[in-house]
Amino acid sequence: MVREIRMNALTADSWTKDGNKVVYTEDGEHSLRNEIQKELASQALSDPLPEGEEQEFTVTKIPFNRTLLICGETKIRVNNNKNFMKGMKVRARPPIGDSRVWVMLGRCPRWRGKY
Repeated sequence: MVREIRMNALTADSWTKDGNKVVYTEDGEHSLRNEIQKELASQALSDPLPEGEEQEFTVTKIPFNRTLLICGETKIRVNNNKNFMKGMKVRARPPIGDSRVWVMLGRCPRWRGKY
């Protein structure tokens, strides 16, 4: 974004190249900041993505990957799966975006098999 602004909006005397670094003059830096503020102000923020409803799952498999749990066909991301056991209940929300891994709600168990 900065490169595009530098090439399109700034004059040639407001910046120079020193080796592989770009060095701005005071006026060039001021102009660059103004252009960035204009760009950010013009971009509209989207509405927040709706969060899916949480569900309760039963752990069916504990993989070697410490950050995953498998509950039937569903994969759930956790902080650490070392204290989980098969048959434990887990609350999770659906993923936001392109991911297929659900996100666990709440804390991981402190002791093996007990919340």
